[in-house]
Amino acid sequence: MKLRTKSWLAVTAAAGLVMGGVSPAMATGTAGPSEHTDMGVTGDAVMDHLQKISDISTSHSEEGFRALGTPGYEEAVEYVEDTLEATGAFDVERQAFEVDDQTFDTVEVTVDGEAIEVTPASYTEGTSDPLTDLPVVLPVDEDYSDLDGGQLGCAASDYDESAEGALVLVARGVCSFGEKTQAATDAGAAAVILYNNDTSAPDEELNATLGERIENGAPTVGVSYTIGNDLLTAVQGADEETPLLADFTLETEFTTSTTWNVIAETKAGDHDNVQMFGAHLDGVREGPGVNDNGSGSAALLASAEALAEQSTEVDNAIRFGWWGAEEVGLVGSTRYVESLSDAELSKVKAYMNFDMIGSDNYIVGTLDSDGSDVPIPDGVNVPEGSAELEEVFTDYFADVDQPNVGTDFSGRSDYQAFIDNGVPASGLFSGADGTKTAEEAEMFGGTVGEKHDTNYHQATDTIENVSKESVDIFAPAIAYAVHVLAYELTDAPTDPPTDPTDPPTDPTDPPTETPTESPDERALSIDPKTIEADEFVGERGVQVAASGCTADTTATMTVEPQNGNIETFEQTAEVGEDMVAKFGVRGLDESKAETYIGAYEVSVDCEGGDPLGGSFEVVAAGDGPGTGGGGGGGGGDLPRTGSEALPLVISAGALIALGVAMTMGARRRRG
Repeated sequence: MKLRTKSWLAVTAAAGLVMGGVSPAMATGTAGPSEHTDMGVTGDAVMDHLQKISDISTSHSEEGFRALGTPGYEEAVEYVEDTLEATGAFDVERQAFEVDDQTFDTVEVTVDGEAIEVTPASYTEGTSDPLTDLPVVLPVDEDYSDLDGGQLGCAASDYDESAEGALVLVARGVCSFGEKTQAATDAGAAAVILYNNDTSAPDEELNATLGERIENGAPTVGVSYTIGNDLLTAVQGADEETPLLADFTLETEFTTSTTWNVIAETKAGDHDNVQMFGAHLDGVREGPGVNDNGSGSAALLASAEALAEQSTEVDNAIRFGWWGAEEVGLVGSTRYVESLSDAELSKVKAYMNFDMIGSDNYIVGTLDSDGSDVPIPDGVNVPEGSAELEEVFTDYFADVDQPNVGTDFSGRSDYQAFIDNGVPASGLFSGADGTKTAEEAEMFGGTVGEKHDTNYHQATDTIENVSKESVDIFAPAIAYAVHVLAYELTDAPTDPPTDPTDPPTDPTDPPTETPTESPDERALSIDPKTIEADEFVGERGVQVAASGCTADTTATMTVEPQNGNIETFEQTAEVGEDMVAKFGVRGLDESKAETYIGAYEVSVDCEGGDPLGGSFEVVAAGDGPGTGGGGGGGGGDLPRTGSEALPLVISAGALIALGVAMTMGARRRRG
């Protein structure tokens, strides 16, 4: 599928192929694509990879599927590496890091002598000895019916002196679980119960993570809305003289696990202008994690394979990341960003995140970085350029008439570390534990009042429960975004080229007085034939055009430097319908401009006749014809390739932090 781009982008990259083993570097190039495409990526391609990830996970069901520290996760890492290395287009690296892991033994909570069902929070501290006869108390709040206000326990000031040495009951919402436990600890609480705030799924357990260990933190567990609300009612109804009492035991052990991120970057492209795409590869111990997040990981693999098969080299380096330890607090992506120096981080111009794209009760969601559908939460950083990245998706969906909605830009997934460090971000999301609304059901189908992913963090997150319909929608959208950020567009011809085999039947009117010279049917044009070294390392360099070649075939240019400093190299180009193949040659290393001085023999081999030959010369500054990259020496002005057109389309005033210039297109979310 080929699509026009409403949000037009031109990338500030040095286009051209850097020849391996050549010093100083040379660049050759042909015109890049004139429109962005989804590279032919389909849901079927994603499902093929997803089936492999599913098989790996289920084969390790007795060992925690694909969770942190499991053999299943390591095998999934190896599958990703093998798939990428087979393309030959990427440099693949496994980044190791250590993570505090945690196992639980006895976890028991009884209130008024009755055991309640609890789930320990990740990173919670344990009890050294069982805690007995703890009064169960609430944060200070005037209205406990609204699941809001002080009952959320986001600050120590939400408690009074009754919290000292007590078991506090806190509602989910607004601030993170870690902030709630820290606030309760600061208020002197002995233990914490967090209860779910989702009234639409009242019996769903709460799997909370504190994000990191809290020094001397109060042991913390989660419960469902039903259990929490029953406890709330019981506490409010208890006599002040005989408060509700609880026993609380939480035995846990922390261990250190080594795990990995997988990073893959295109060998081609401008490595000072990196566009990054990521998805977490790990899952939870409760299930095989096929949608969460085998689906996003599989979509990146399919897009990487398609990118490797494109006929032209990328302009920008594309970097893919498969993150480890996301499920225990976004650890892998955070460690990766922390590992980058300021100089390396500055090269990352954009980050796109894909966390779940096959939810069974799906929505088509874009991370709403402009807050047009969902307000940006307080304290969330939105780097400049994020809204333009979101428009890559909204414009794509508008072109294919696909309804879509904005989803929380809250930092709840692996883009958090990137936006915290000023990298623009966007992404796609098919929904997790949110509840489908009537409006969403009208747009996407599905069941009102059910979770977007009814198998979220459960044993039923299997490939059988992945929505193929959802994957079919998301797969080409992700691949399209990869293409958009990988390539700068070249101008397509405004008029169809004249077919030299089909001359016009009517004579030119009026006729010329002298006969027109018949053009050479087969010729080689080199422009300029003499160029100064400082111009040779400029944007334009030397332009080569071979005419009289057979249309829709491949031509090969060979450049043989005669100065002994640079090796012979080749470059291919597609012959257009005008029977012309176009190439560009220029030096890439400005610091070694004088090293390029010398003669260069050029030959082009293309179908339609014998090879064509010619030459050009690079001379010292001041020795040239004074025309720089202009017309000294023959060949006339050639149409510019993608890299030469760059100065025509970029203005300093239009640049943004993303490293692209954009003309904003009309935006449409809903069909």
